[in-house]
Amino acid sequence: MKTILVTGATGKQGTATVYELLKNNFEVFALTRNPQSSEAHNLEKAGAVLVKGDLENIEALSDLFKKIDGLYLVLPPVWISSKETDEKEAELGIKAIRLAEEQGVKFVLYSSVLASDKQDAFRPKFKFTIEKYLLESNLQGAVIRPASFMENLLLPSFGLGEGKFINPLPEETAISWVTTNDIGTFARIIFQNYQAFNGKTVDFGGELFAPKQVLKLLEEKLKQPIEFVQVPLEILHQQSETFARLVEMIDQEGYDPIDYEFIASWMPKLTGFEQWMDETGIQKIKELRNHK
Repeated sequence: MKTILVTGATGKQGTATVYELLKNNFEVFALTRNPQSSEAHNLEKAGAVLVKGDLENIEALSDLFKKIDGLYLVLPPVWISSKETDEKEAELGIKAIRLAEEQGVKFVLYSSVLASDKQDAFRPKFKFTIEKYLLESNLQGAVIRPASFMENLLLPSFGLGEGKFINPLPEETAISWVTTNDIGTFARIIFQNYQAFNGKTVDFGGELFAPKQVLKLLEEKLKQPIEFVQVPLEILHQQSETFARLVEMIDQEGYDPIDYEFIASWMPKLTGFEQWMDETGIQKIKELRNHK
């Protein structure tokens, strides 16, 4: 396992994985729609080979797939989900896996999402569809299901740049959080030990925090109050029926427990929420505010 193609390479998760693989002597192809972006230039400077393209034109990557040992499949993010976007995502993922199978790729690691199997009840063609297709194929492969990204707090939809914490989730329900750097590290560990992970699905996340606990930590670190804005469920239904159903699922069922012992057996220390805030988060939130 020497040469890896990372899709979505200039996104937060893809970038973290590319850097981690390069630091550990892998050869990395980085797929990006825009090789001229600053993120792409940084990856190239670090030693990645940039590949212009996207998964919607998967046939154009056929020759590249012949050259790689491993594929890290990260699909483009969708911010307002629907039945149509779910189905398109499932189609993109399956086409990429099918090409990997045709071209003899040794191992495919697919990045899904926590509780993709539970979401299957109301999202019949989505990430769990891709997981099943991979694990039932003739390929060697594994699935990583990351928890909520700490970095997502920096998105405009959370409102921290405006002194608000806009929360769409059940406010008392604790969920797992993880940094994209830790996802990149664990992805690298999987590729280094791909035979041990073959056929496995790994729920990957760290500390449990309810939204009000996140708010308290933010206020302590920023040393100022933040307005807590709870988005009503009826508003979520208007914006995205599928996301609203996800929030209802979290409220009613919660997530299954993560096997922290298994994660620790491969990666003893994950980044804590407070550590992430101290190292990068608070500085970036302050930068968001300064740009207002």
